[in-house]
Amino acid sequence: MLTFPQNSVTAVILGNMQDAGLPHAGCTCARCTAAFDDPSRGQYAACLGIVDKRNAALRGEDAEEHRGKAKVYLIDATPDIKFQLNLLAGVLGPHSQRENRLRQPDGIFLTHAHMGHIGGLPQLSKEAMFVNDLPVYATPALCDLLRGTALWSPLVAELDFRPMPGGATVDLGDGLVVTAVPVPHRDEWGVGTVAFRIQGPQKSLLYLPDIDAWDQWPEAEAMLSNVDVALVDASFYSPDELGGRAPVAHPLVTDTLKRFAHLADRLVLTHLNHTNSVLDVGSAAETAVHQAEFRIAQTGDSYTL
Repeated sequence: MLTFPQNSVTAVILGNMQDAGLPHAGCTCARCTAAFDDPSRGQYAACLGIVDKRNAALRGEDAEEHRGKAKVYLIDATPDIKFQLNLLAGVLGPHSQRENRLRQPDGIFLTHAHMGHIGGLPQLSKEAMFVNDLPVYATPALCDLLRGTALWSPLVAELDFRPMPGGATVDLGDGLVVTAVPVPHRDEWGVGTVAFRIQGPQKSLLYLPDIDAWDQWPEAEAMLSNVDVALVDASFYSPDELGGRAPVAHPLVTDTLKRFAHLADRLVLTHLNHTNSVLDVGSAAETAVHQAEFRIAQTGDSYTL
């Protein structure tokens, strides 16, 4: 369980892996085998938490009831969401009516429709956490896709969809603003992909777990240069990881290190595939990242906003 300073806004890494996490289903590679044998070596799918522990941000009809409690938001609902919510147990606190249950988060922001980013939503249904009127922010087309998926209709009835097109902002109170930033990424359903720029009262952070290629996003330099921290897609270090398969639409870590060397002080690598050798402490890849003065996301790392 993670702890957070009072009277602050904190972004916290709740997972750093590609959609399937570590270990990867059906995989017998050395990293996955080690994680199957020793669960402590596992890692969760990429997710970011936003924790606002400022009492001034708690307003509305039920402000008095929640006085002194944190506001808690997730970016993406991963297949590991039950573990990630448990990391936030100390700031979520108990449910007001259900014994031995955590209260639900104050909102979830979805980047796109791929498995690792929405695969945890069923855990919020009546078979599991059983949320009620949980705000979910996503592109209008993704909201429509989720509403129209009959298999999930009992869950969808408990979600409060709040369409958030690219460029839209959500004011979470007292200088905490989230902006949806459109980015190019494979889009089988035509619902779009966004990164989220989080502006806190003191600092800013860009959360960008998926992008096809830096060359396809003309705004990359400006967006990365104008935040204090940027968590960026680092799925693959080398094309050798693909075992002869066709290239996958993600920028290579080697390209990111070279292209944004001048921004190394603010870039953090996340969304790592289980094949990525930066996961191996002391490897040539991990050493190259650290020598370039980039950071590798680790669960529990936090940034004051």
